Amino acid sequence: PLGELSSEGRRTLAVFQTIAHCRRKYGRDSIGPYIVSMAHGPDDVLSVLLLAKWGHLGPKGAAVPLDITPLFETFEDLERAPEIMERLLADERYRNHLRGRGDHQMIMIGYSDSHKDGGVAAARWSLQKAQQALVATLESHGIELTLFHGRGGTISRSGGSLHEAVLAAPSGGVAGRLRMTEQGEVINAKYGLRGIAMRSLEQTVSAVMLVTARPPPQ
Repeated sequence: PLGELSSEGRRTLAVFQTIAHCRRKYGRDSIGPYIVSMAHGPDDVLSVLLLAKWGHLGPKGAAVPLDITPLFETFEDLERAPEIMERLLADERYRNHLRGRGDHQMIMIGYSDSHKDGGVAAARWSLQKAQQALVATLESHGIELTLFHGRGGTISRSGGSLHEAVLAAPSGGVAGRLRMTEQGEVINAKYGLRGIAMRSLEQTVSAVMLVTARPPPQ
């Protein structure tokens, strides 16, 4: 049904065929979430679902065994993120897909582009409001949410103390689950020596436990 494909089309489908091969050879957990950079609308997520089916990821007619994670990066996309997720969850095809994934959704929020678009203070406030709205939106649909933070090392990319950032998360934003990027010089600074690495992990885990057990006040 696909007909003639361009070389770019074949390369795109090859990504999903490779995912299927890795899952068969190395197990279901060998491939993590599929991140959709610069997600501007529900179609960006639904198109991944379609491509995965065309790439024969999973048995014919069965649910696609892949977690799809939209990444909201720009100032405008962060403001529209709750509306985009609301429209996506209203789509019966995607809602059925989430049921097959245990009613769990991962959403990635970007720091670099939003800081460039609106400046540090405006970006931090928009990120805070977006997280609050996303938590409320997914709760209303009975979906568990994991927020994936695309942080960097510098202040312009929300660098700084990780455990303080966790403690400042909006209520429900860290409900026993946290995922984030650690990049560049930050990896060596925080994990280069065993003692410092253990201390970094202890601080993060204790902050996650504290926020989960005692949500921050409004």
